Amino acid sequence: MIDDLIQYLKHPDWRRQYNWRRAIWMNLHRVGLTGLHTLPLNRRWVDIHRQPMPLAGLDPAMAGFKVVQISDLHYSPVVWRRYLVQLIRFINELDPQVVVITGDLITGGYHFANRIASILSRVKSQFGVICTFGNHDYSMWGKRINSEAKRRGDHLEKSLESHGLTVLRNEVFRLALPGSARPLLIVGLDDEWSGSIDAAKAFAEVDPDLPIICLNHNPVNVLELMDYPWQWMLSGHTHGRQVATSKIGQALYPHRFRHYTHGYYSVQGRNLYVNRGLSYGQRAQQWCRPEITVFRLEPA
Repeated sequence: MIDDLIQYLKHPDWRRQYNWRRAIWMNLHRVGLTGLHTLPLNRRWVDIHRQPMPLAGLDPAMAGFKVVQISDLHYSPVVWRRYLVQLIRFINELDPQVVVITGDLITGGYHFANRIASILSRVKSQFGVICTFGNHDYSMWGKRINSEAKRRGDHLEKSLESHGLTVLRNEVFRLALPGSARPLLIVGLDDEWSGSIDAAKAFAEVDPDLPIICLNHNPVNVLELMDYPWQWMLSGHTHGRQVATSKIGQALYPHRFRHYTHGYYSVQGRNLYVNRGLSYGQRAQQWCRPEITVFRLEPA
């Protein structure tokens, strides 16, 4: 009987176990402990959203190229390794050609940097994993970049790169398939909240006629970045939720009202996608499940 129970828990069945597993998830998130849902997740609980990505100037050889985006892992004392490892397995099943992570990899001390790097080194993709940073990657007190926040960011970057991952902090990654004449450019911006972002530096040597994807953790500054020649911007940060939800909240805290919370937005003819993230709590609705986004490139 015990063996049967263990097998039942290790191999979740969506139809038979949905109600009680959902109840556990929804109650834990209310106190910010989503990561404590250490039982194996059913694959269907993670929202794998598929989104076409038309790009002007895309080399025909790259049509159908698969970019997988994840965001906001928040590896920390309340988001556990066992939980994240399950999600890495789901990502690998998608057979990505490149995986991009739009910030907030950790919410914890120095030792979480090497641990998250070890977890992400399990991702299998043809062109590897590209990471940009969010506010929590500079520590909880990184509102204004200072020596301690910079040390933490540098330590995280070193840990990720030592495990074979690519880190973009106001930098460009050029990606091309064998036989393609025009590369795809992935521009990774550093965190806006901490003041580390430097878009002028990131786009300084970018050819605006090439297809360009911009990775930017917090979509709040999307209008400020319209001066730069990106076609798609991939973001995270919001966990899919609105902060100032009521009219009173919007009146008292207008600076906390989010114009871009989740999903696709057309912004002045450009394309913005806000990923809801993989973990952490405060997912107040069932539709706000952890998200993995799969983009298929196609010529515009």
